[in-house]
Amino acid sequence: MTIYLDHNAGAPLRAEAVSAISRLLTEGVGNPSSVHRAGQRSRKMLEAARAQVAAVVGTSSRQMVFTSGGTESNNLAILGAITAASRRRKIVSSEIEHSSILSALAELERRGFEVVRVAPDTDGRIDPSRAIDALDSETALVTLGLANSEVGTIQDLALIASACEKTGATFHVDAAQVVGRIPVDVGALGCDLMTLSGHKLGAPAGIGALYIRDPARIAPIAFGGPHESGMRAGTQNLLGAIAFGAAAEAAMNSMRAENERVGALIATLFARLHEAIPNLRLNGPIVGRLPNTLNLTFPGVLGESMLIALDLEGVEVSMGSACAAGAVEPSHVLRAMGRSIADARSSLRISLGWSNTTDEVAAAAEIIPAVWRRVASAEPLSEVGAR
Repeated sequence: MTIYLDHNAGAPLRAEAVSAISRLLTEGVGNPSSVHRAGQRSRKMLEAARAQVAAVVGTSSRQMVFTSGGTESNNLAILGAITAASRRRKIVSSEIEHSSILSALAELERRGFEVVRVAPDTDGRIDPSRAIDALDSETALVTLGLANSEVGTIQDLALIASACEKTGATFHVDAAQVVGRIPVDVGALGCDLMTLSGHKLGAPAGIGALYIRDPARIAPIAFGGPHESGMRAGTQNLLGAIAFGAAAEAAMNSMRAENERVGALIATLFARLHEAIPNLRLNGPIVGRLPNTLNLTFPGVLGESMLIALDLEGVEVSMGSACAAGAVEPSHVLRAMGRSIADARSSLRISLGWSNTTDEVAAAAEIIPAVWRRVASAEPLSEVGAR
């Protein structure tokens, strides 16, 4: 039996998404920009999917632009906002953002922009006052994640949104890990831009979206045809969009029940692991964390060794963001939270979702401690931990 505990990297396809894809393949595909009947049929399906995705964050379809995924949405938000705010040269973010934000900001820094990165506390929280203190009349953009992908910490961003409105800075929120897992309302949050990702909630990889409150606050970064209201050139991924729409609607309809169910599963798993593994450490807060996410430091072992050994036993977890897979450096998130290099290298992320069952969690609660004991006895970290 394979036990997939890596939903933050990407959730398995929901049945609703599979059904939507099957219908599209059966009906045939036309270019949504074509004027013939096949094209117009595709356009209707595309716009229906756009409305489904928009509904999950409480907005209208006219404010939602489809992209190829969270990375493109983040790049469009950051580079597009900077282009639109031509005279402002300052950006405020944090040290624990996703690589698609950090890399975009590093590129802008190379071009001469000032980037302020706010440090988190030991639970991965960003102090809103520190971000607000960094704002001034030169600030073009504030870009922050609503919840961290590695440790699950949920940020309080309401005060930051108000401060951005007062100073004229554009406020971008990366909600790729949050949408479909906890309630999100763009109006209540007060952001100008929000990133969504389809494969985090049960659509295929390769589809995402960007909420845009006011098109005047952002400029396109790719050029071609007038697709997506002129914000994103290129023929739309119709198959991905309809699957995203179906997955978003399914996630929204089952959110409350799934939160309770998955939250209970993750609490049970953590309690069992904490009892079985001495000195096991939770990275992130007990309260104010995504209900599906555990980031744990396993004493006396390398995370890579644990991950491989668990995979051989059929339990699939990760060491952090999937986009950082293969990286030699320890998690930048855990390091920013004050964890040592040794602790960061000994940590794994477990993330549950819609597909996980009580039996899977019960099995994982037996397998993980057994694997830890075997790895710890075979590979003591007395020397590795000092590196």
